[in-house]
This record gives sequence, structure tokens and C-alpha cells, in this order.
Amino acid sequence: MNLVWSTLIALSACAPSPSDPSDSDSDGEWADPSAPWTSELPGLDGLLPPVRGRAWRRAVVHVHTPYSHDACDGDGYVDGSVDAACYDDLEAALCALHYDAAYVTDHPAHATEVSADRQLRATASHAVLDTPDTYAVSKPCPDGHVVHWFVGFENDLMPIGLSKDIPTDALHGTEAAKVEALQDAGGHVLIAHTEGRDPADLTTLQDRGLHGLEAYNVHAMFGPDIRRDDLGLDSLGFTAAIGPFLDPVFPAQPDLLFLGVHQHQRPSLDRWDALLARGPMMATAGNDAHQNVVPAILSDGERVDSYRRALRWAVTWLLADDATPQALEDAVARRASMVVFEVLGTPAGFDVHGTGGPAVVEQGDSGPGSTLVVACPTLAAGTPRGPDEPEITVQILQDGVPWQTGCGTFEAPPGAYRVEVEITPHHLRPFLEGAEALIQPLPWIYSGAVRLTGP
Repeated sequence: MNLVWSTLIALSACAPSPSDPSDSDSDGEWADPSAPWTSELPGLDGLLPPVRGRAWRRAVVHVHTPYSHDACDGDGYVDGSVDAACYDDLEAALCALHYDAAYVTDHPAHATEVSADRQLRATASHAVLDTPDTYAVSKPCPDGHVVHWFVGFENDLMPIGLSKDIPTDALHGTEAAKVEALQDAGGHVLIAHTEGRDPADLTTLQDRGLHGLEAYNVHAMFGPDIRRDDLGLDSLGFTAAIGPFLDPVFPAQPDLLFLGVHQHQRPSLDRWDALLARGPMMATAGNDAHQNVVPAILSDGERVDSYRRALRWAVTWLLADDATPQALEDAVARRASMVVFEVLGTPAGFDVHGTGGPAVVEQGDSGPGSTLVVACPTLAAGTPRGPDEPEITVQILQDGVPWQTGCGTFEAPPGAYRVEVEITPHHLRPFLEGAEALIQPLPWIYSGAVRLTGP
């Protein structure tokens, strides 16, 4: 992958930039941001109001520690020694972005060669949850925030939230017995890289107990082969768009490089919709962060693929009773999640649920109901922004088909409903000097599915 990225950087340096400051219709005048860019994200606790007694929490559901064979430039774990500096980067990133849960998904090599406490870098000072179903390590951050780390793996399947008693042979293959063994070890069995999975195989896995899949994978947007073969995109079609972020002449904010590749991954969304038509299915954001792509340093002093940068681009939000490991696990079990591309801004006020039955049907739930309620999001306080307002559009899908637009209360026949929110980030204009062409409609939020079964 390093060779691929070296080639991309060379190509982007030669490619015409999407916009040059001298050609700007603003005559070179750029409004100062009213909320400046920061490398951190605020904690959601206290920033957003409760949602019917629960609160949104940040989770990463696809991330690799140095114990994955290809992490940390391929040198994360060599001859029994771990790259401590790379692990420090991961821990610092999770704290800076105020994640509540880190669902580690290491590759079996070399992660199965070490104990669970070593994989999660547990120390005697950490609080540990150790049950037959879940092993979690709670790590305090310098500011007092706590990140809860969970055991998981990525291979043919991607189980998360496992116990210490990991059946390592179950990590290879997708047979029904393997799924059952991972579930018996407390795991929620997910699938990574949905864009490259055969739909028929996913249907079979759903019948075997598949709990969720990725609605989006960050790595897929940068991988030339994946773009061509699985997403139907131009392999290197993004080189011009990312040029301003790699050229020191342009002052574009490096974290926004992601906007040069960001768009809907329709093959993954289509597979999710097909499974939702058959039954419940959780969707997550696959950061797929390894800090192993290219060590080139951008203008903010960080490498292109830093853990902090990659973990800011896309986030899985969990609707949990509180921020304890058990509550986070319960949220995953309920499939109470949504995908937020938080590099575009932290949303506030967004809500999707069903009513008309004996109880509210939340995102991830299935149950009686005849009314769908959708509340539109706004930008949360403190989101980096300039003076311009973003344009936000809301599309409601029923059983994978566009059904309604906008927000409000809708009479809803039985079906699976999910919401896609797009944002045209005019508010990010001060941070996109030289890359204004990226101010276009972009995916911002994928809600979890609300499956209504009728009154």
C-alpha cells in the first residue's frame, strides 16, 4: 500500500487542482471562521440532550492495534516486540476525539499470539470487565474522559465484544459452527468491507446469525483496486481533488482531505437494504485505521493516515443508557447505531423513531408502529465553521427505496425505514481555500433502521 500511495501523491502533485485561490470568485477574501478548526472533538456527553433517557456515544468499530500484522507500517509487532509509539498514537487519538468505545478488530496474525490484556494494553491501574461474554479495559484520558476497549478481530468474519476465551479457529471461515462459536464467546458477528461481499453469501450469513455490516469503509475509498472492482469508481479519480491538501501552496485544512474521496458507497448500502428487507441488521462505519498507508507529513505536522485523522472522518454512534462498558455492549446488542461523518461537523437534534405501538421503536429496533418521526439535524455548538450556513437535505428510504424527503411525522406502512442526510458544507469554506470544489452535497449521516410491523 505504501507504493500505491507514493504513486498517488506523485500523480496528485501533477494533477490540476480543482480550484486555485487566484481564480476564486471571492477575490481572495476568505472570512475568518467563527469557530476555528481543532484537532479534537468535544465529548458528546453534555453536548447533546438525552434521547428518551439515553445518550449518543462515539464508537470505532473497525480499528487495528500494532498487533495486526500490517499495522504501523507493517512493523507493529516484530520478534515479540510491539511498536509502543504507534500504540501511543492510537490511544491519544481516541482520547483527543472523545471516543467512548474502541472495538478493536485486529487481524489474527499477530493478535492471536498474545493475550487479550496484552492486545488491549491493559495495566494493573485499569478497570477491567471480565465476564464469560465480554472482556473490556477502561482507560482514562488525561482530561478524565474514559475510553472502553473491547476485544475483536477482522478476518473472514469480524466479531466484536468478545470474551478472553477466544476460539481462535472460529476466526477462519464463515460456517454456521464458526458463527455460533463466536457468539458463544460473547461476540457480535459483523462483516467488514461489505462492498466486496457476494449478496448471496450475506443472505446465508444473516440466516446464520450475522449481526451487522459496514455501511461504509474508509479504506475502500482510497484503494484503487477496491474502487474499480467493488465500487465501480475510477481507480485514481480522486487525485486532483486531494491535490490541494498535499501541496503546501494551498492552506486547505489537512483533515478535510477526506472530502476528496467521500461519496456514498452504494454497493454497501444496497446490500444493507437487501438484508433489512429480511430482518434486523446493524450498520457501522469502518474506519479500518492501521496507520500503515504512508508516513508523509501534511501541513499540520501529522502523517496523512494518522490514527487521529482517520478516526475523525467517520464515526459509529451508539445510543446507550450510559457510558459504561455494559451499556455500550447493550447498545450494540440492540443495533442502536448510526453512522456519522463527523469530519463534516457534529450533528445535534437528529432523531429517527417509530410510534403508534405500545413502545417507541428506536433505531435498530423492530416492533409495532404506524408513524415515523424524523427530526432534522443542525450543527452542534463548537463545530468548526465559518459564517455561511450549510445546506442540509434529508432522504427517507422505505425498504431501500426513496420514500419521503425532509423531516416531520409520517404515516408509515409496515417496512424498514432508514434516513440518509446529506450536507453541502458551506460552513467549511474558510478551511477549504484552494479546494472550494469540494463544497458539494456529501453524505453526513446514515441513521440506523427502524423496522415497523404495523399498528
